[in-house]
Amino acid sequence: MAKDFYSVLGLKRDADEKAIKGAYRKLAREHHPDVNPNNAAAEARFKEISEAFQVLSDPEKRKLYDQFGEDFDKIPPEYAKYGPQGPPRSQGNVNFPGGVGGQGIDFEELFRQAQSQGGPSRGAQTESRGAPGGVGDLFGELFGGFRGGQGRRTPQRGGDVEQPIEITFAESIKGTQRRLNLTIRSDRGEEKRDVTVKIPALINDGATVKVSGKGASSLNGGPSGDLLLKIRVKPDPFWKRDGLNLKIEVPLSFPEAALGGQISVPTGSGAVGLKIPAGTPSGATFRLSKRGLKDEKKGESGDVLVTVRVAVPKNLAPREDELIRELATLRSENVRAGLPNSL
Repeated sequence: MAKDFYSVLGLKRDADEKAIKGAYRKLAREHHPDVNPNNAAAEARFKEISEAFQVLSDPEKRKLYDQFGEDFDKIPPEYAKYGPQGPPRSQGNVNFPGGVGGQGIDFEELFRQAQSQGGPSRGAQTESRGAPGGVGDLFGELFGGFRGGQGRRTPQRGGDVEQPIEITFAESIKGTQRRLNLTIRSDRGEEKRDVTVKIPALINDGATVKVSGKGASSLNGGPSGDLLLKIRVKPDPFWKRDGLNLKIEVPLSFPEAALGGQISVPTGSGAVGLKIPAGTPSGATFRLSKRGLKDEKKGESGDVLVTVRVAVPKNLAPREDELIRELATLRSENVRAGLPNSL
């Protein structure tokens, strides 16, 4: 029975790209071998889902599948462009039965007919035999153009494989090198990959690092696909990044905020002094120019943005409590005088 990739993903034939991706992600999570260890049925279902998504997510493959069914990849490009009705009579009497609507080409039946007319057998050189315009001629025309008349498919490139990888904030800034031992699942089954990958400096969260030729192997002698590493930068407890700028929050004591002073703050290249003016409010931001990250290729440097937060003491000694109450008496101003009573 011909495979219906739309039914495999639970979709209608007019499903858009978003629906296809959503259905695949949901089903892949449900049937992934890591979620269902030692479950042959789940693994088979996962492969079926992946095969359907690989075809339907590619606009060109989907178009051919809709015309010719699951055997679309057996149709030479010079014939595929004419659709399931085949080329005009002047180019040969070729018809693709049942191609419309994804029913597929019954190649087994065509091979049996070809052999009964003296046509080619599997693996044999395809020649045009039997009555002109018969099935033997069909196979001669259909496959004769492959590599000097040999009935072999053009080698197809293996599929790309996505793999998430988490790095620290510092590694995203300075760059790093990782050795990965991966198990890649493809139509060939499980493949082991031992990959050493260099992650460049100043890489962003969500970026992709491509490792050429380390994806899924080809099924018929073509080149392997690529390994696509999806970068996830682990959040840092102190630093945040905005391009080449670094952001950090620094606590201030109440006396430092009220009286001002000199404090030491970290930067991308070491600690530096920062002058705090008297009366600095919590949330004030200071800019340290050219103290952020540096892009060596562009010769550009970012800044460090320091946001101060006034630390309110929680456990006061008796003398501290006394002094603060005295301060409250001395400064009897209403700091909320400008607020409205309502909307």
